[in-house]
Amino acid sequence: MRDKLDAVDHTILTILSEDAQMNYTDVAKRAGVSPGTVHMRTRKMKNMGVIKGATLSLDYSKLGWKMTVFLGIFLKQASLYKDVIDALSEVEEVVKIHHSTGKYDIFVKIHAKDSLHYRRLYQESILVIEGIRDIESFISLEESMNRHIHFGEK
Repeated sequence: MRDKLDAVDHTILTILSEDAQMNYTDVAKRAGVSPGTVHMRTRKMKNMGVIKGATLSLDYSKLGWKMTVFLGIFLKQASLYKDVIDALSEVEEVVKIHHSTGKYDIFVKIHAKDSLHYRRLYQESILVIEGIRDIESFISLEESMNRHIHFGEK
């Protein structure tokens, strides 16, 4: 039981994935358990690495960041993967990096304030990374959904 998750853990995860800032008392009420149980189970899931922290979900466009762009990156050599990932991680506007199968070696999500910012970022910070052979860009017109998997019983 110590290293396995059960239905109570899944319910707690589902509730916290809707609002990571919800206090343990409110989580406990919704889950039908005590606040102490929520605290103990949450600590266990943190120690297991299941819960990695809590983040805010931001609407970047309301903060002046009007563009979300996905980049499909082709590497010159597969052995350069770590070096390219490390370099991409240094670019503040890069918010997600995935090692992927299929057409691209790496798939990246970035935010930019506008097309001029994106062009500068693309030309001066990304294209110059040693190990990148080619890039395909995809501009997001709208994010229609952003959610976590529902782990509790329906």
